Amino acid sequence: MSRLIDAAATMHALSLAAMEEASRFGVRDADIDHLLLALTIDPDTGGQILRSMGAGLNAARAAVTAQHAAQLDLVGIASDTDSTGRIVFHETSGYEWTERAIAVWKEASSGGRRGDSAAVLRALVDEPSGLIEAILRRLDLDPDALRTRLDDARRFGLSRRPTFTENTFSGTRAVFVPASVDDVWELLSSATRIPEWDHVVDEVDAPAAPTGPWEARTRTTARDGKPIPVKDPVRRQLVHLDRSEDRAFVTWRFTYPDSDNGVPRVVAFALEHAAGGMQLRVTLTWETVPRRRRALRRVRRALLGPILRLLVYIQLTQIESGITRVFR
Repeated sequence: MSRLIDAAATMHALSLAAMEEASRFGVRDADIDHLLLALTIDPDTGGQILRSMGAGLNAARAAVTAQHAAQLDLVGIASDTDSTGRIVFHETSGYEWTERAIAVWKEASSGGRRGDSAAVLRALVDEPSGLIEAILRRLDLDPDALRTRLDDARRFGLSRRPTFTENTFSGTRAVFVPASVDDVWELLSSATRIPEWDHVVDEVDAPAAPTGPWEARTRTTARDGKPIPVKDPVRRQLVHLDRSEDRAFVTWRFTYPDSDNGVPRVVAFALEHAAGGMQLRVTLTWETVPRRRRALRRVRRALLGPILRLLVYIQLTQIESGITRVFR
C-alpha cells in the first residue's frame, strides 16, 4: 500500500482499539493513554516491541489506572481504581480524539515517518506532556531504551504491513489476541459464536450438522441501536464450515441463497502461539465470478484498487476488533 493508505489503515485499526479502551473508563475523549493501550495489542512492529519489553495489555491497563489515581491524589481527589467497566464502544457513539492525540497522529506521519504503529509509538514516547513516559516507568520500561528499539526497527525496516493478493477483493492481516489457544479456538470454531466477532451476522441457528450449512440472519441493527439498511435478498445467509484443523486452521464461507448477485464471503483463520497470547492470520476473500469484458474490469480494478484494498483492510480490522473485544 502507499504511504497514505498505510497510515490510514493503521489509524483505523488503532482508533478502534483505543476508543474501545476509552469506553471502559466511561469517557468519550480518546487520549494518548488509550492509544498506548491500543498499541499493546497491535500485531505489527509497535505492539511486538512493547510486548517484548513486558508491556502487555493487562499490565499497561494497571499502569494507566495507577497514573490517573496518582494525578488525582495530587489535587486531593480520591480515585476509584475499580471504576473501569466493560467495552461499550460498539454500543455507543460520540467518540473523538483529544487535541494532543491528534498531534501524535500528525507527528507519526511527518518527517519521513510512515504513520505505521512503530511511528505512532515513537511519537507517543516523545509526546511533551510526560504522561506516556510516566506510564512507561510504572511498567519498569525505560523510555530511552524503547526509543532505541524503535529507531533500530525503523533503520532495518522491520515494520510488517498488511499484504494483499493480486485479487483486489482478498486481503490478509495479522492479529494479536491476548488469550490462550483453547479460548481462541472455542470462539472461532463455533458457528453459534460467529456473531461475536462478525459484525455482519446477527444470529446463527443452532447447528444440526457438524459442518453445516447453517442458516444465519444478516444484522439489520447496529449494536448502538442504529438501523443498518439491508436489501431483502441478502437478509438470509448460509454459513458453511469449509475447513477445520483442531487449534490450527478454520475457514468459514458465507453465501446468500436468495440473491442472484450475492458474492460469497470467505473468512479464514490460522492460529499460532505468540508471547502473551495468540497470533492469528486472518484472510478475507470476496469470491467474484469471472465475467465478460475482462479488459474493462482490469482497468476498473487498476483505478479503484487502492480504495478497495483499504475497504478490505477496514473489514479485516472490524473482524480483529470483534475477536479481541471478547478477551478484553
